[in-house]
Amino acid sequence: MGIVGDDGDGHRRAVPYAGVPPVFEDRTRDACIVVPGIMGSVLEDTATGAELWGADPGMLTDPLTGKGFLGTLHANGQEQAADDDTARRNPLTRIRATTLLTKPWWLPVFEGLDPYTDLHKALQSVTLNPRAVAPFPYDWRLAVAYNGALLAREARAHLARWREQVAARPEWRAAGERQSRLLFAAHSMGGLVVRAALEQDPELAADTRAVITVGTPFLGSAKSVLALNLLHAGAKPAWLLRHVQAMAATLPGVHDLLPGYRCLDRGLDVERLTPADVARFGGDAHLAARALDEHTRHRESPFTMPGHRAIVGDAQVTVQTLDEHERAGRGVAVGRHHAFDVGEDGELVRDSLTGIPARRNTYGDGTVHGPSAQAGTEANIYVFGQHGTLPRHDEVLRQVRRIALERPQGAHLGGDGSGDGPGLETPHLGGNFGEPLTLRVTGLDTPAGVRLSVRSATTGRLNHPLTLTGGPDRTWSARFTPDAPDLYRVVLDTGSHVPISQLVLVSPPDA
Repeated sequence: MGIVGDDGDGHRRAVPYAGVPPVFEDRTRDACIVVPGIMGSVLEDTATGAELWGADPGMLTDPLTGKGFLGTLHANGQEQAADDDTARRNPLTRIRATTLLTKPWWLPVFEGLDPYTDLHKALQSVTLNPRAVAPFPYDWRLAVAYNGALLAREARAHLARWREQVAARPEWRAAGERQSRLLFAAHSMGGLVVRAALEQDPELAADTRAVITVGTPFLGSAKSVLALNLLHAGAKPAWLLRHVQAMAATLPGVHDLLPGYRCLDRGLDVERLTPADVARFGGDAHLAARALDEHTRHRESPFTMPGHRAIVGDAQVTVQTLDEHERAGRGVAVGRHHAFDVGEDGELVRDSLTGIPARRNTYGDGTVHGPSAQAGTEANIYVFGQHGTLPRHDEVLRQVRRIALERPQGAHLGGDGSGDGPGLETPHLGGNFGEPLTLRVTGLDTPAGVRLSVRSATTGRLNHPLTLTGGPDRTWSARFTPDAPDLYRVVLDTGSHVPISQLVLVSPPDA
């Protein structure tokens, strides 16, 4: 007599019955797709095969190679105009996305981004077979609508292939089980791409069981304006900031991250960005108009993604709104760590005595403020973590596995959206070799038992733990002097929460 057993690789086969009922590992029968955020796909030149992005972090510290690849990534007129109709009729081929990011990466303002390897493996660990999980690398330089159409096509093909594989394996087809559906796990911009795909393809939305978004800026991110305004940052290395700004100004993908909420602080009023504002800050007015029109459309006609759960970074110092100054006749954007309350009528909440708009720190993940990542769902899970390192955050991975298995979310080790918890702040423009970096820890009453460490993200070499000294408002700081230009990982371990990490690039001095 035989029963169906598990061979340890997600495959089930007939094995002799030994008198003890087997206990099977819990698995989802759904097809899963991992959708990365901006910067999260490796890009290469289609004609030459040269890797243009995500291959070697040394490209970011070498001006000779860095200027070349950043220049190649500028979007041309055809790429700027590409939309969902382009993707369906005649997809662009100059640059192609090959894989998800497999090495840590970094850019000024956007800061560090970790690989998606752990997120991919977390889903594979709870599926019937590793082939149930597919990555969706995409050219993040281009418009969200364009990439959404490509995702819709790839997701439908992946689901069809997976259903065929399930149908061919009798041991996977338990009586009464429903047909396989789709689950998307998306980080940052990836959540916008998933939303675009499901909006464009209602049948695909009907075949989707759940969408997990991690730090997705549904209302946009004020940091995108700072990326377009890098010429005015006054920081070094000037070559990197100058070339990143020039590249960002041509990219529809960056403009699609512009904030659609009231973010421009005028003192007695708070305004939404206009295309003219974006152009004044260094962006492209046409690309901005298209992106801001999309925000208006979503405000007026919200789209709810099926089974949407949002994982939201909490308690990190986050740019939420902007002040504008003028320098040498140009607009300079200055990030502010507060947002503005808006009433149910859509109007600003004002102080009853002074009439001044009510300012409030809503925190976030260091890049996306809380209200933006929460928009569109009330099924929020809060974690203490930095935006670019959330894809390998232990609590994020645990929650992704639970949602994939259709378990209740249950307790988790993050925050509650109040901003009360540990935060890590590193220089968002990076540092220069030979100059100390100031690292800040927020939200802690005491540094007792807290460990702040720095190691090379490329070699793994650990530097000595740092000593935290006190400051105002529960803020503690430490100084770190790097001994070589490199990409470094800063880790905050409080002993009570999942460690928080961030990447910071230390560049050679300007030539």
